[in-house]
Amino acid sequence: MESLLVFWEESGILKYGAIALLVLLCIYMYLIIRRVIIVSRKDKPFGKPEGEGVSVIITAHNNAEALRKNLPSFLMQAYGKYEVIVVDECSEDDTQDVLAEIQKDYPELRCTRIFPDTKFRFTKKLAINIGVLAAKYDILLFSEIHCRPATMHWVETMQSYFDENTAVVVGYANYAPGEHNITTWRAFRFLRFLEMLVLVKNKKYIFGDGCNMAYRKSYYIKNRGFAKNSQSYLGYDNDMVNELSKFGTVRTIKCPDTYVIIDKSDKKGEVNEISYYYASKMRLTMTERLGIDKGMIVRLIFYTLSICLIFTGVYPVYLFAIMIIAFLTDFVLLNICAICLKQKKLFLTSFIISTVGFVYRWYWNGYSFFNKKKWS
Repeated sequence: MESLLVFWEESGILKYGAIALLVLLCIYMYLIIRRVIIVSRKDKPFGKPEGEGVSVIITAHNNAEALRKNLPSFLMQAYGKYEVIVVDECSEDDTQDVLAEIQKDYPELRCTRIFPDTKFRFTKKLAINIGVLAAKYDILLFSEIHCRPATMHWVETMQSYFDENTAVVVGYANYAPGEHNITTWRAFRFLRFLEMLVLVKNKKYIFGDGCNMAYRKSYYIKNRGFAKNSQSYLGYDNDMVNELSKFGTVRTIKCPDTYVIIDKSDKKGEVNEISYYYASKMRLTMTERLGIDKGMIVRLIFYTLSICLIFTGVYPVYLFAIMIIAFLTDFVLLNICAICLKQKKLFLTSFIISTVGFVYRWYWNGYSFFNKKKWS
């Protein structure tokens, strides 16, 4: 106690730095503990005895090989009341032949097409709108053709989280751990899903995931679809979560039966999802951006201030110990989040990215990839 009084009297302006460091430490611990509590809580499906019908909608553009590889996984779901609609977006490869071949074995497959010579401007939102209008069920389940459900119960389980008050359900999608040179992408998606869980808990409905999400056709029609911004590539998933949240509850689901596995694509012209993420963030208000990045900002300020105080020579051993304790606590709790989501080989990579600030490198990469022509 006496040493603390001496420190308070002799440290001058540095004592305010110590107070700020203590406040930051409390905020830091609160944020990471709250995150692990949110992730560790189990999802509770409604489990209705008679499930609603589900329309699975997938768009494809010159993806014949991906259709041949992944489409059967969507068509072999253990659910009796569903259909799969594939919207061919002006493909010029063998997409139509592959679809005709698969349709012979799976009558629940329905196909529609946007012809290359269409007078309408081609956008992904146009393709999704055509798929939605063709759907015969109210629950619409969306994915991409470079993805595949992790289990045969994907449709059934996603549907089970809907009730009359649910507007949107967002599931988890990530790359398979065995793929070569994909760790950074897996870590990015893992951290992004953690971010979505916290945002939804805070009633901030900003992000969706076109690889694994569902919403009601009736709400889509009531909202007039993408009428507010139909000509931009951006927002085909995020905007729907934001817009449809006014009709009902938005739920983010962690159940393994709802997982979707993403295939790594080396196809030229594929959208870089990190740049898409940051281009989407540019459309948000500054308040919303700060709300998303507050955890990272607190981390960076905390470690920066800690290092500055250590170099001033004010109890460097104790400050260094506080830094190590905070560092290890964050590391352990992030590992617990990864375990809860059954994500292997992501511990160190995810921690480095979320704590040291590699996200800033992605931030600038996102801006460098971003140009109005690409996303419009």
